[in-house]
Amino acid sequence: MKEKMIYTTCPHCGHVFQIKRDTFSIAGMNSMIDQRLKEGTYFTHICQKCKQPFYLFHPFLYRDPVLKYILILSQQKSFESLPEDEKIIVCKNVNQFLFSYKVLSQQLNLKFIFEKKKTLENRIHHPVKFDSYDSINQCLWFYKNQQPIALKLKEVEIEKVYDRINTL
Repeated sequence: MKEKMIYTTCPHCGHVFQIKRDTFSIAGMNSMIDQRLKEGTYFTHICQKCKQPFYLFHPFLYRDPVLKYILILSQQKSFESLPEDEKIIVCKNVNQFLFSYKVLSQQLNLKFIFEKKKTLENRIHHPVKFDSYDSINQCLWFYKNQQPIALKLKEVEIEKVYDRINTL
């Protein structure tokens, strides 16, 4: 793990502070980071002044050498010295990163799940968070305001769920 001091401002009260955060992690090397990514809380910070939670954006690289992907949270557009045999996903915000992690860590098709998420959001006119794929019931699980929503897949869509070739 590589730590760095991050300077940031609370979006709620304007409190300026610095905090030490990891900027690099490999799957399985730090169970706390893996667990917090899985829960979607890794980038969550509670302001010491106003006690409001918010996402703390900071450059972060997460690599899973077994599943062959690298997730990068950064505003930077190009990167050097990354393995050519791994899928590289660059995310510009925390929500993109957490969504991509949730999908790729389950070995699901990022592009397909993203399209299904957008279709559902357009249908219900509300943002949703992806949770998982239920292979027994052949549906995707999302959350809208902490309420679960199942999106049943058509027979022809089921084969697309695990295709890891496509990306956003």
